[in-house]
Amino acid sequence: MAKKKDSVWIIGTAKGELPPFMWQVWLKGKRNPIEMSGFDKEHIELMCEPKKVVKVKRIKEKKEQIKDREPLGPNGGNGVTRPADYDKGFKILQKWVDENGGPPESVRKQLRELYIDYEKVTKKK
Repeated sequence: MAKKKDSVWIIGTAKGELPPFMWQVWLKGKRNPIEMSGFDKEHIELMCEPKKVVKVKRIKEKKEQIKDREPLGPNGGNGVTRPADYDKGFKILQKWVDENGGPPESVRKQLRELYIDYEKVTKKK
């Protein structure tokens, strides 16, 4: 959609959220609102053409807030650009599982279905 600002046309700038947006729409004769997806109020009214639109309210999208994340890497994860080393990570997890008696039988069954043989480890005392 084009917007006119200071006699300059700006077409499709992506500064904020991109449409379509979620709207709550109250129709004439209905007590509860319905949720619809549309670009603006005029678009919603056109989609509800035979019915009369009483009120339209945009639903604000909640932004995800990620808290309590541990930083990656030995230096706190600033500027992490290299890929993760999954092989070493899985070896660390396998060592921990083996030290704690191995995975439970239900997990062993799921691994066998994936053609992975994970033998039961006996603890050394």
